[in-house]
Amino acid sequence: MMLKKIFYIFVTALFVTSCQEININKEVNYTLLLDSLLLHQNELLSEIDSTKINYCIEKSKERLALFELEALNEFQKQWLYHEKIAYNKIHYNLSNFNIQVDSLRRDLGFSKKQISALKEDLIHRHLSKKQFANYFIEEQKALGKLNTVSEYLQNTFIQNTVEFDSLESKLKGIFLQLNTLKSQHE
Repeated sequence: MMLKKIFYIFVTALFVTSCQEININKEVNYTLLLDSLLLHQNELLSEIDSTKINYCIEKSKERLALFELEALNEFQKQWLYHEKIAYNKIHYNLSNFNIQVDSLRRDLGFSKKQISALKEDLIHRHLSKKQFANYFIEEQKALGKLNTVSEYLQNTFIQNTVEFDSLESKLKGIFLQLNTLKSQHE
């Protein structure tokens, strides 16, 4: 009889523990947090105008060619030296910029798939809470690195386009004169 009671207690305890739903709300909320970080980074990227980048690259290349006109004497070249350096820096900084942005977009897309898979695995109980915690930390680190890259690209975009616009405004009259010189010597 005692063995029968122990068996019933064991079966009841097993039944109760196996039927309990493991609460994963906290873990699901963590994946939502990762989603919001990803969304923020995509918003930062959407503020980067690739048309403006291409325009700055082309115009800076044209401006650099104007600074090298043979019709300019050494004094004029020396006088425009700092502007030449500024345009050269803009051209250099933005030359591979679109490639870097495209690469970051691909990485963010991959990260989005990873986060979605992590959430699905959690919901379908393919992961324990401990496994989830490990994957979550790895995904969090990856998003941290991607966030650093997207902020760097955002800052590079802003600094170089503002510098470009400033130079264009400052040198508008000089470029008219240089273009006139260029057309006279062609």
